[in-house]
Amino acid sequence: MRGKSNIGKGVAPCHIGVDLLGSDIPPNELFEAVLSYSKELKPSVHLTLFGTSSLFGKMRPPGSNILLHVVKDVITMDDAPLTAIRRKRDSSLCTGIRMLKEGHLQAFISAGNTGALMACAKIDLPDLPHVERPALMTLLPTRLNEIAVLDVGANTSYKASQLVQFAAMGVAYQKSRGIKVPRVGLLNIGSEAKKGTPELQLAYNQLLTASQKKAPSFTFSGNIEGRDVFHGKIDVLVTDGFTGNVFLKTAEGIAAVILEELQNSPIEECSPHMKGILGEMRQRLHYAEYPGAILCGIDGIVIKCHGNSSPQSLVRSIATASRLVQHSFLDQVKKELKK
Repeated sequence: MRGKSNIGKGVAPCHIGVDLLGSDIPPNELFEAVLSYSKELKPSVHLTLFGTSSLFGKMRPPGSNILLHVVKDVITMDDAPLTAIRRKRDSSLCTGIRMLKEGHLQAFISAGNTGALMACAKIDLPDLPHVERPALMTLLPTRLNEIAVLDVGANTSYKASQLVQFAAMGVAYQKSRGIKVPRVGLLNIGSEAKKGTPELQLAYNQLLTASQKKAPSFTFSGNIEGRDVFHGKIDVLVTDGFTGNVFLKTAEGIAAVILEELQNSPIEECSPHMKGILGEMRQRLHYAEYPGAILCGIDGIVIKCHGNSSPQSLVRSIATASRLVQHSFLDQVKKELKK
């Protein structure tokens, strides 16, 4: 199925599937962005692009590490998730997850129907040991650093044990980014230990106990109020999917308003120093260009981009998937969960 490899000796191959269909962005725009980015790929990174025959036409793969995989069906944003994955098994989304399960891919990226992607992944891929429920994890910019936030939409109800598992997965992710001992915070309505629901209080105690063990894998920063998240004093923010999703979309909405004001500002009248600051803010606050959310807790790397993400977000997700594979992210997650 794949062309000849030009992988260097001693470098493990990394096979990533990219779904070009089913999002709000025209497939040809995503296709062009990925093809442009593919020129920067390391020889060890291979991409399988999923699209229709009309999208690919008679085009041949531009390189030996690019495969064009033609599919017959597409799951749209309007499709009911469970019905779609039953009736559209030959869709790009289902085919990609199936190839991930069979070992033809080591990561799969899609900006399509979130419910269908999660349902297909949960049905076709095994859960990781010690995980009761998967979680969606995404990066969020702050004043100092990018923090991992989870869950941001996979679960609307939760138990303390699940929040602790979310923390372990977030810690593993930040370690893959080079943070040796990540700082974990628990999103709550106050900083005091007795704040929040009984499950949040129990999670607080369990995270505190785990962080006080000999040679802990993380430090626990306690409860974090929403207004304090963006100071950047933590690396992992733990919350349930309902609260996390509302928090994330509120933050994205505020960022969008700020970006709009910046774009309407007469930047040409600013000093060179201020122009640099405004340009940096625009880049950092543009959430649609951030990598997609990672579906954590399943035995496979699945990344979900925003349906209206820019092509740049898809490209950054490819870079993220490559790093996760090459840094043995799943093995690191299993290690953290076992602790």
